[in-house]
Amino acid sequence: MVQKIRKKIKRGPRAPHAVPLAIAMTALYGIQRDGRDFRHPFEDYSRLRAALKLLLDQEVIAADRVLSPTEYLDWGLKESPGRLGEMFLRAGSIPMGTAVAEEDLGSQPPMGILPVIAVVKGQFLDRFSETIHREWPEVGRVVFQNSIFPAFHLIPGYDLLLYAPLCPARVLNRGIEVLNQITEDAFHQAGRPYPGPFDLMPEDALSGIPLQEPFSR
Repeated sequence: MVQKIRKKIKRGPRAPHAVPLAIAMTALYGIQRDGRDFRHPFEDYSRLRAALKLLLDQEVIAADRVLSPTEYLDWGLKESPGRLGEMFLRAGSIPMGTAVAEEDLGSQPPMGILPVIAVVKGQFLDRFSETIHREWPEVGRVVFQNSIFPAFHLIPGYDLLLYAPLCPARVLNRGIEVLNQITEDAFHQAGRPYPGPFDLMPEDALSGIPLQEPFSR
């Protein structure tokens, strides 16, 4: 019988750590601020990865499309960032497969969750935690939006991409609360009735996600 030897994970200041992050977002189309399913694979993933690296100043791995809240909650690997780092660091993206059909939300636009893994050396984890919460520079926002618009079939100057800042996946509800506020503002500015806030995630579904996890390259 052949016994599989598990690679020992190194820990220490130079060891890579997978930091699970998430971006809550929605897309509003046209002057009516209509909602459409925008869970399409990113056409040029390298542009998205470059945008996230510019914002975080770290190696990154992100899903190759956004997930619905249901898909995110059902995604078993959300609690295993280290395993995601080991599996997909070289490829640079996490394949999520075909989008699962969702029930009609009525007048409310759909919300999407973009999972992101930042790869940070142990000695820089404290500094990186401060980086997450700082405001995005204008250049970074433009590069990020330009990487997203083609996949979502958004027309610049006509459609809107609304998103909360990157946040640790464990506190994703903070990002959803921010998204709710900016979405409500967008509807009011357009003179359209606000369809109501996006639902928050069950806290017990997020509490098991670690803030970071070491892994072997």
